[in-house]
Amino acid sequence: MFTLAIIGAGQLGSRHLQALARLSLPCQIDVVDPSPQSLEIARQRFDEMPPNAAIREVRYHSTIDALPRSLDYVIVATTANVRLRVIEALLNHASITSILLEKVLFQRADEYALALQLLESHRVRAWVNCVNRVFPIYAEISKFFATESLRYFQVRGGDWGLGCNSIHYLDILGMLTNALPELISTLDLDRTLVSSKRKNYQEFTGVLRGKYAGGIEFEIASFAASSARLQLIFRSENRTCVFDERSGAAAFFKSEDDCGWECKKFKMPYLSETGTMVATQILSEGTCALPTFEQSTAYHLPLIRALGTHAAACNGTSSDICPIT
Repeated sequence: MFTLAIIGAGQLGSRHLQALARLSLPCQIDVVDPSPQSLEIARQRFDEMPPNAAIREVRYHSTIDALPRSLDYVIVATTANVRLRVIEALLNHASITSILLEKVLFQRADEYALALQLLESHRVRAWVNCVNRVFPIYAEISKFFATESLRYFQVRGGDWGLGCNSIHYLDILGMLTNALPELISTLDLDRTLVSSKRKNYQEFTGVLRGKYAGGIEFEIASFAASSARLQLIFRSENRTCVFDERSGAAAFFKSEDDCGWECKKFKMPYLSETGTMVATQILSEGTCALPTFEQSTAYHLPLIRALGTHAAACNGTSSDICPIT
């Protein structure tokens, strides 16, 4: 029987619990959160799921000390400001085989190296839940641009959380191009930061621009006080793909010599669905399609540093902290 745990039972954590509730592998699940209200929401969401004989037991705790001393798979779904302390407490308490970390990983650039040192010293396999990688649409886009290298990537929409969600698109661009960011510019971000839905966090609006190795350009825009639909555009020399995430519709254009646009529909899976697949792969095969901790750090760090510097200039605060979660 596998021993599983979720640290952080908020909105993300409770959806991860629903994903584990679908597992066909025999397991017991422990959920940890200091908030009784969050634990109750997680309990309710688990109870919404169909009965599953493979789930032998689910237990709810307020502290990490209540967890078993040996864990096969742990999901850390806390906020970014406490994630490093949570990882340290976990590894001091239990022997862990595999861990899945929610993004954004950490608010401070120096915490990435500290976390890697902890994970390596305890021999823990770690992945980051940049889950877009497992969406079928991106496999289709990868196939579409297999014969022509991507040159330009654009993300545009209204108030969609550029700070905490841009990492998904930096990760996807890295997956599609096998390249790393060389430059991230915040010159066109708005000078006024907005309060996040979560207390004591902030969000960014405006346009984030940059380049990946090989001259691949990107533009990521979130328009303030707007509800414009989120749209993604991928371009090579002769090919274009336009993708609307909300509707799950994509249009592919090869060249003027072909028959114009080909439109396709895609089902955008929920976290409670993708999480089941990821957990099954990790427990059964010891790997999954998500980026490893090391891979994700290469996309996280340039973003955290750029946004942290911009936030400091706007707020008059330290550039050591990027106030996103």
